[in-house]
Amino acid sequence: MAQFLNQLTKAFHQIEGTEKISHDTAVQMLYGTDKGCRDFMGCDMGLGVFIAEAGDNKLALHQGANEGFRCLYIHCVSGPDTGSGLVILCNADDKGVLFIAEVAQEVLKELKISGIDFNKFKTHFDEKNITSENLVNVGYKNLLFNAFLPTLPEEIINRGASDPLAPYNLLTQAIIQKVSNQKFARAKNMISSYSPVFDPELFGKQGKIMDSWESARHNPYEFDFVELALVEPSLFHYVSLSTKFHDGNQAEFVRITGKCTNTSEWSEILPKQKMLGHSFIDIKLDTSEITYTHIKVEMYPDGGLTRVGLYAELPENNKLKFTMKVCERFKEDIPKSKKPLSLKYEPSPRAITRNKQKAKINLAGLAFGAKFVSASNEHYSPAIQLLSPYPPIHMFDGLESARSRNLDNFEEVIIELAEVSKIKRIILDFTFFVNNNPREVSIEGLCGDEWSVLVKKTNVKVYAANRIQFKISDGLNYRLIKIKTFPDGGINRLYVFAD
Repeated sequence: MAQFLNQLTKAFHQIEGTEKISHDTAVQMLYGTDKGCRDFMGCDMGLGVFIAEAGDNKLALHQGANEGFRCLYIHCVSGPDTGSGLVILCNADDKGVLFIAEVAQEVLKELKISGIDFNKFKTHFDEKNITSENLVNVGYKNLLFNAFLPTLPEEIINRGASDPLAPYNLLTQAIIQKVSNQKFARAKNMISSYSPVFDPELFGKQGKIMDSWESARHNPYEFDFVELALVEPSLFHYVSLSTKFHDGNQAEFVRITGKCTNTSEWSEILPKQKMLGHSFIDIKLDTSEITYTHIKVEMYPDGGLTRVGLYAELPENNKLKFTMKVCERFKEDIPKSKKPLSLKYEPSPRAITRNKQKAKINLAGLAFGAKFVSASNEHYSPAIQLLSPYPPIHMFDGLESARSRNLDNFEEVIIELAEVSKIKRIILDFTFFVNNNPREVSIEGLCGDEWSVLVKKTNVKVYAANRIQFKISDGLNYRLIKIKTFPDGGINRLYVFAD
C-alpha cells in the first residue's frame, strides 16, 4: 500500500505519470468533493480514497474494517510534507481503532506533519449508539481527523475603522458553526465589526486578499452558505448587505434564513436579493416577532459578500436609510493593482531564431515567436502571460476572466503559433488556479480557412493547481489555436508541441 501511495503521488505531479499509474488517473482519484462525508468524517471523497486538508498539505486517507483486522493509511500527496505518511494494520476488531489511532498520533508527531494541531488528538470518544461499521469513521474522526486544520486564506490584519452600526449588528458576536466554502476569503470577515478595507498591493497564496467572505468558482451546488449561532435569541427588523470591492466576482443573489430553538426547520428572513458589484443595499424587513437562535446566509451560486448586518433596532437617523429597493453602487472607485503582476518578456527576432536552434520549440511560446491575437475577457490578468517562457509565479501570472453567471457562457483566447505546424501535444497549466480554473475547456485549430476541433469540450475542474495534457493525432497543419473556457476561469500557461 505504501508503494502504491508513493506511485500515486509521483503520477499526480508528473504529467507523463509513472510506469504504473497515469497522470490523469492520479488527478481524478485525488480530487475531493463533499458527498456527505464531511459531516461524519471531516473529509472529502475522491475516487476510492478520502481527501483531507491539513493546512497547506493535501492528504489521501482510507480506513479498513473487515472482520478480524483494522487498518488506516494517511499519506501527503501535495504540500510541504509531500511523500510523508503512514500505513498501519492490526489483527483486531473494534479495539483496533483505538490502537491504530494511538500509533498514528505518535507517527504523525514524529514526522512533524504541518497543518495538524497535535493538542487536539484524543485518547477516547463516546462509543454509545455507534454501530460497528460506523465505528471506524466516527472513531478516527474524533481521535485523529479533528486535529487536521482546514486550508484557509490569510487573516485580515490591518483593519478599517469601526463600523458605527456594529454595536447594533446582532451578527458581529455570532459564532460560525458551518461554512460550505471559504477558499478565497474567510467567512468571519463578513460579520466583522470593522469597515472593509482594500489594499491593491496585498496578495496571498490564494490570490488577492479580500476583507470579505468569498467562495470558489463553479459551485456544484445551488448555493454556498454560512451557518451562525447567535449569542442570544433575537428578532430582526433591518438587514444590510454589501459587496464592496467585489466587482466581477460578487455573489449574484443573497438569501437569509433563520432557525428557532427546538426546531430543525429554517424559515425565510430575507428572500433572494439581487446583488451587484461593489454595491450595497439596506432593507427594512416585514415586521416579525419571531425570535431566532441561528442564522444561515446563502450566497447564490458563489462569489464574494463583503458584509452582512442584521438589526433589531437602529438609531433614529439611520432608520430612514433602510428603505432601498435595489443595490446602489459605492461612489468611490476600487483601487487598481499594478499590472501585469508578472515578469515581462519581449524577445528580439534574433533571440527567437537563437531559441529555435537551441531548445524544443513550444509553438505557443513568446520565446519562439508565438503571438497573442485576441481574448474575450481579461478582467483579472492578461492573456499574453499564457505565452511567457518563465514558470508562473502566482495566480495573476496568466489569463483570468471575470466570473460568469450564465452557465452557457464561455470565454476564448486566440494565439498565433510560432510557425505553421502539425500539433502532437497541448498542455494547459493551472498551477496557481486552485479555486478558479475553468470548469471545462475546448480547443480548436485554424487549418487554412477552417477551424477544426482539436480537443472537444472536456471537464478540467479536477486539474485545479495541476496540468492537463491533450494528445493530437489528426496530422493537419495549424496556424492559430483557440482555447475556450466554460463558463470562465484562469490558465497560467499554454504549451503546444509538434513532437
